[in-house]
Amino acid sequence: MEDIINKLSVENRKSKYVKIAHPIILIDEQPLDDILNEFYPDDMIVGLIPTIVDWISYDEESKVIEDIYDSKDVIKILPILMCPDDCDLSCTVIVAEVETTKDQIKWTRIGIDKNNPMEVINKYKFFETGIEWLVNVPGMTFSKEDYKSLDKIYKRRTPRLAP
Repeated sequence: MEDIINKLSVENRKSKYVKIAHPIILIDEQPLDDILNEFYPDDMIVGLIPTIVDWISYDEESKVIEDIYDSKDVIKILPILMCPDDCDLSCTVIVAEVETTKDQIKWTRIGIDKNNPMEVINKYKFFETGIEWLVNVPGMTFSKEDYKSLDKIYKRRTPRLAP
């Protein structure tokens, strides 16, 4: 049976708490935070913004996120949304379990990260056991071509300063 393909795109828009246009992840033309809020309206998800590596407060966190996105691992846990107040891993972070197949990219599960940010940095990954999975959110499947639109979020636009 073929998976239903979701349309993934990234557009510059304003969000609930950020009044300047910035990249927003759209799934089937609907903002991701709105989709998750439909399933979990009490979890204060609406208004979260993508984990834009250029906006992350700490360079070591942005590097980890960028490297996870670029990783060739078949299954990985990628942060996809964050709190716009702090723009770091210590506030609310939504992650997706990403599975790469021959033809598609799947977000098999989505959850709220509860990992210790220093452990994520030190181990260079998010641990499945440290995630509160949002079991009501269905998996999502994307074409590899659509998935490349996330480069606008996960590829650094400003050069990283040498240590």
